Formats: sequence, structure tokens, C-alpha cells
Amino acid sequence: MLKHQSLILSAHKAINDCLNNVPFVNVLRSETSPTDSGPDYILHIDTPLGRKAIYAEISANGQPRFARILIDKVRLLSDDSKTYWIFVAPFISEKTGKMLRSSGIGFVDLAGNCFISFSGLHIQKEGKKNPYLSRRQFNSLFKVKASRVLRVLLSDPSLHWKIAPLAKEAHVSVGHAYNVKEELLNREWAVVDNRGMKLSEPEILLHEWCNNYQLEDYRRASFYSLLEASRLEKHLEESCSALGVRYALSGFAGAARLAPFVRYHRVHCYVENNVNDLVKSLDLKLVTSGENVILINPPDDGVFYDTRRVDGVWMVSPIQVYLDLKVSSDRGEEAADFIYKEVIEPQWKRTKLQVTARE
Repeated sequence: MLKHQSLILSAHKAINDCLNNVPFVNVLRSETSPTDSGPDYILHIDTPLGRKAIYAEISANGQPRFARILIDKVRLLSDDSKTYWIFVAPFISEKTGKMLRSSGIGFVDLAGNCFISFSGLHIQKEGKKNPYLSRRQFNSLFKVKASRVLRVLLSDPSLHWKIAPLAKEAHVSVGHAYNVKEELLNREWAVVDNRGMKLSEPEILLHEWCNNYQLEDYRRASFYSLLEASRLEKHLEESCSALGVRYALSGFAGAARLAPFVRYHRVHCYVENNVNDLVKSLDLKLVTSGENVILINPPDDGVFYDTRRVDGVWMVSPIQVYLDLKVSSDRGEEAADFIYKEVIEPQWKRTKLQVTARE
């Protein structure tokens, strides 16, 4: 992220660049705010309809949470037709921009996006991507350790969590749980009160996780079995029990247990250890095509959170089934959407009603 002084200079330049592109607008002068409670600086401009003072609030973070601070601040101030507030940050997301526009506040970012609109002037440039966001930052909320926390939160979005119990439940450090909480709050996907934090936008969180869900680090192998799916799964359960191997079905095999009319011929299964012994026990043949068994050895045991036993075998949580279907072929995305609408969303609504009734 840009250093503070560098950010102020860059913000000043970005605003001037935005205004200088309009031939009938003259920037008269700029000055710092005379009070600590005021904006970071003020630009005085001349338009065909008269003079206007643009109050610029500069932030190193353009996430909705920080824009909300300015929105609340402006609401407390008396209405002044001669002033116009703008929010300036390295990058303004679509959600943040929408919030600001609906509150009558403009914005300018260092990527080239801007929105300044009042009587006599309308400037709008959007669609520029964030040049300051590294791949590491973009994926940080969906990395392996962080995803442990997401699984806990998404299993029941109606629950409030204090940091220590959340960290214990997710098997991560308190510091890691805190970082996830802060990122969720910054994006306004969660809220916090005296009871703790809870998700406010579980649907958006799950959607963004899907967009960033990757299986490259998962060791997986494809096999062929002469047994049909139901017999193979029964044999799988017996072999894993005998070998002491933790396993859980996912993909279409998991979906079929959540929505019984889902048809499948390929068994996807997470296996924690002893994969070679399990392959021998099941008499599986390693193949490069035509597989009907896929064994996946995950880099982290978070995939086993909230597993359940259905029809005599273990399966992953509905959230994990949804994620795996979303990135699979063979109409996986269609099946994932069905699982969300028929299983996950109704479950969230039921638990929310139960919590509301208790309150």
C-alpha cells in the first residue's frame, strides 16, 4: 500500500487530472482543512453555475468499511450546497462506488476511476482494474488456513462468534481468525456487535470463494473400478474403516445424498492418508481417461469440517460439495446451483428463523 505522504500527493494529482479534463472547470486553489474533523484538503473550483468547494477525504483503503466512515460523517454535517464531498483511495471497488453514489458522495481513485456529480458537472470514468492488488492479497481470504474460518462461518451464518472460540473451532491461531474477521468487516460481508461477529453477506462470500477456489495444490489421481458406484462406496467404507483412513465423498457422490435424484457414475472422494494401501484394497486401476473413481488427498484437513454420515458412508459438508461441483465438469455448475437453492439456502433460512425466535 502507498505511504501516507505519497498517497496524499497522488490523491491530489488524481483529482486534478480528473477535473482538468473538463474544459469549463477551473481549479482555483487547494488548501488543507483548518480543523482535524474536516476533510484532508479542499479544492475550490469554478463552474458555469458558480463556485464549489470539493472536500476530499483520503484513505489508504477503499474497501466499503472505510467509505462507510465518510458516509456517516457527511450525514452528521449540515447540508451545504456550496460543498461536495469525495472519497479518494488507491482503488474504489464497484460496491464501494455504488455506496458512495447513493449517498451523494463522489470518488476518485489512483487507478483512474472517478465519479463527481453535482449541479452543472458530471464526470464518470469506471472500469479500471486495481493495479495495487497483488495475487497474494486477492486470494488471502481464500487461502487454506483462512478457508478453515470460512467453513465455520458458512456452516451457520446466523451464529455470532467471538474470536477465541472461532479460532478454536476452526483450528487456527487467534491472530489468523482476527485477520479473517477484519477482512470480512472491511468488505462489509460481516457485522460485529457485543455478541461477536456474524456474516451479513454469506451468499456473496460463498460466490467469491467459488471464483477463487483452486484445486492445484490438491493431490488427486484417477482410477477405474469394475464395481458400480454404490457397491464401490460400500467397499470404500469398509476398507477405510479397516485401514483407519479418514475419508469423505464429495462432488456428485456427495450431491446425490443431499438431493437423491442427482445421478452420477463417478465417485469423488477425499482421502487423508494411506492412499496406496486403499488403492490396493479396492483393487483400483490407475488410468488417464475413462475414470470412475477420483481420490483426492487435500493439503489441509479443513475439507473434513462438518462431515456427516449418510446412507452408511461419510460425506463432506454441503458447502464443500457446492465448491467442488462448481469447479467440476459434467454439468457440475448446474448441480452446484441446485444444491445451493435446495439445500444450503433453505438451511440458512431455517437456522436464521430459529435464532430470531430465540431472541
